[in-house]
Amino acid sequence: MKRMVLIAVALAAASLPVTAAQLTARSSGVQGIKAGPGNFYASIGKLRNNERVTVERCTRQARWCLIDQLDSGPSGWVDGSYLIGSPAKNAVTPFEFSFDPLWPGRGMHKH
Repeated sequence: MKRMVLIAVALAAASLPVTAAQLTARSSGVQGIKAGPGNFYASIGKLRNNERVTVERCTRQARWCLIDQLDSGPSGWVDGSYLIGSPAKNAVTPFEFSFDPLWPGRGMHKH
């Protein structure tokens, strides 16, 4: 029962509105902006070192993040590991349970 309450609280917190300040991150080095979430997509621009961006959404584990440049440069996908700003990435990354919520006693690992 306690786990179900914790799950409900986590899901409710995830649905709270996010302020623009939380969605701001910066680039930790020069990096390419891609047309999609992966290195196999075309390059459409670059971020400069320490350039601030708005993070729109991220893939699982924030591997790739969709960004908007604050200086009107191209929007696109960047490698999430090169973005500094955990609150921004966490706010737009899909939540992943560390256990199966339908079977709390079972872990998510495979045997």
